[in-house]
Amino acid sequence: MRLRATVVGLWSAAIAASAGCAPTAMGPMVMRLGPGRPDQNVMQMGMRSGPRLSAPIAGTQPNLPTGDRFRGDEASFSTQQWGVAFDAALTLPLSERLHVHTGIQGEMFLPVPLPGYGVYAGASYYLGSEQLGLAPALALRGASDFGLTSSRGGPGSIFGAEVSCALTMQPEKNVSLGLVPFVSWHTVASAGRNEHALHYGGVVAARISWGWLNDLEVSGGFGRAKVGNGLSWNVPLMGVRGGR
Repeated sequence: MRLRATVVGLWSAAIAASAGCAPTAMGPMVMRLGPGRPDQNVMQMGMRSGPRLSAPIAGTQPNLPTGDRFRGDEASFSTQQWGVAFDAALTLPLSERLHVHTGIQGEMFLPVPLPGYGVYAGASYYLGSEQLGLAPALALRGASDFGLTSSRGGPGSIFGAEVSCALTMQPEKNVSLGLVPFVSWHTVASAGRNEHALHYGGVVAARISWGWLNDLEVSGGFGRAKVGNGLSWNVPLMGVRGGR
């Protein structure tokens, strides 16, 4: 039995390694839709999409199969260059206006979170009234697939910063709407190379209280990712998170 368990464990580890994914650069990382609650922490969990910034580097290596090559705008939904990741976020209010945001991500595959993994942290400051306001935010992020050469869109590791600013309105109690433009800068390590990456765009987002979920958040929009001197592509952005 012990031998069988060992074989099963090794087989599972091999499958996990072969099915790994390069990290997804989800954006915008911080979306503060309204003033929030100054006396309560908010925990949200869900899934969000974004580009695999290592894809243009890993996908232009020589002798790659056709399905593994970077194809830019011809394949915006290809999982080689676009990913969907699990996202768990925690918002900690320091005051009525200043909130701290932290989170972790795990890549979605079959549908177990496998490498890469990532963490992010940032802060937002709310300006305005309860019905209408602006919430600029700054966040730092790091993520990696730990050098798995067989990962989709990788291997790849990213580290960077993002600036966003949510324009929000609350037409009624427990309903928040927002337009959230963002821009982020990253250093990307992949296949023995280091490149700079730019990711910018925006989403439209809504947050409502629904049933036992106090913070059900849905977002969608588009971004543009550019890596190195010229490799770029359009990125569909979408996400759903729920929390209390």
